Amino acid sequence: WYRFCRRKCRAAVKSVTFYWLVIILVFLNTLTIASEHYNQPEWLTEVQDAANKVLLALFTLEMLVKMYSLGLQAYFVSLFNRFDCFVVCGGIVETILVELAIMSPLGISVLRCVRLLRIFKVTRHWASLSNLVASLLNSMKSIASLLLLLFLFIIIFSLLGMQLFGGKFNFDETVTKRSTFDNFPQALLTVFQILTGEDWNSVMYDGIMAYGGPSFPGMLVCIYFIILFICGNYILLNVFLAIAVDNLADAESLNTAQKEEEEAKKRKNSAKDTIAEKKVEIAEVKDGETKVLTEALLEGDKESLPVIDPPGDDEDVDDDVDDDNVNLPDVPSGPRPQRLSELTLKEKTPPIPEGSAFFLFSSTNPFRVFCHKLINHQIFTNLILVFIMLSSVSLAAEDPIRNFSARNIILSYADYVFTSMFT
Repeated sequence: WYRFCRRKCRAAVKSVTFYWLVIILVFLNTLTIASEHYNQPEWLTEVQDAANKVLLALFTLEMLVKMYSLGLQAYFVSLFNRFDCFVVCGGIVETILVELAIMSPLGISVLRCVRLLRIFKVTRHWASLSNLVASLLNSMKSIASLLLLLFLFIIIFSLLGMQLFGGKFNFDETVTKRSTFDNFPQALLTVFQILTGEDWNSVMYDGIMAYGGPSFPGMLVCIYFIILFICGNYILLNVFLAIAVDNLADAESLNTAQKEEEEAKKRKNSAKDTIAEKKVEIAEVKDGETKVLTEALLEGDKESLPVIDPPGDDEDVDDDVDDDNVNLPDVPSGPRPQRLSELTLKEKTPPIPEGSAFFLFSSTNPFRVFCHKLINHQIFTNLILVFIMLSSVSLAAEDPIRNFSARNIILSYADYVFTSMFT
C-alpha cells in the first residue's frame, strides 16, 4: 500500500497538470504582491495577508508531497527544489515570527518577493528559452573576469581623477557640483557616470574650468576624459554585447541540434511502428509457430522502444537515485593522457644576463646572484603586490580638500615608505 501510494504521488507530481497548477499559484502570488500600494485600505491589507498565508500553505503542501513521492535524496538533486525548500522554510519562519509579535511585518516581504523567481520554472519546458539561460550561465566565468577588469579600470581612473581634480571643482561657489573627485566613493560614482555616457561632457567641462578654462593647461585635462570614455565605454562595456551575441549564437545552435534530434527520433519511431504492423499482418496469416515467433519479436521491439516520461517539474530526477550509474561507459583502468591544464609546469628561473650591472657587479658576483634569486622568488612578487595594494589604499584615503590635515600628513610618511620600497 505504501509503495502504491508513493507511485501514484510520483506520477501526479511529474504530470503536466501538477506543473501548471504550481505555475498558476506563482502567478497568483505575483498578483498579490503587485496589488500592494501606498495608503491602501485596511480590507485590502487583510485580504493580502490571508492570501499570503493560503499560498504559503499550498507551497508547503507542494514541497511535502514532492518529498514524500520522490524521497529526500532525489528531491534535493534538483536546484529548483532546493530553492523552493529555502523559500518555503523562510516564509514559514517569517510568518511565525510575525504572529508571535517578535518581528514587525516588513511590508512587501523580501522572502515573499523571492517566490517570484519560481516563474523561471517555465524555462524547463520552453526549449529555446532554456537553452538561452543555459548559455548565459555557462558564460558567467568570462563575464566575471570582465567585471573584475572593469572594476580595476574604474579604481585606477578614480584614483587618477582624485589626484588631478580633487577639491578643484569649487570654482563656482553658487552651484553645488554633484560629480566631483573630492573623495574616493564620489570619484567612483563620477567615473561610472562617465562610462555610462550620462552627461559626461559636463564633467569634462568642469575639469577644464578647474585648470583655468579653455587655454593651454586647461585643454590638456580633456585627454583624461577622452581616454576614460573611449576605453571604458567603447571597448570594455561593448565586450558585454560581444559575449551576449556569442551566447545567443550558442543557444540557436542548441535549438537546431535539438530539433534535428527530435526529428530523427520521430522517424525512427515511425519506422518501428511500420515494421510492427507488418509483423502483425504476417502473424495472422501463418501458422502457430510463426505466430509465436512474431510475438516474441514484437515483445523485443517493445522493450527497445524508448519510454516517454510526461513533462513535469522533476522530470530530470529518476525514480531511484542509483539509476544514474546505469549505462555508463566503462572507463579503462590504464593511464589516460593528461591535459595541459592538469600539468603543473615548473617555471624555470631566467638566467642572469651577461655583462656587468652598474659597471661593478659581474654575472658571477655573489651579491648580484643573491638579488637575482630574490626578485625571482614567489614571496617577493606577492610582497610587491601587497605594497601596490597598500599604496592604492593610501591614495584613496587622501583628503584633496584639506591638504595639511592629520590624515594627509600620516599618509605622506607612508608615501615615503612606499616610494623607498618601490625604489
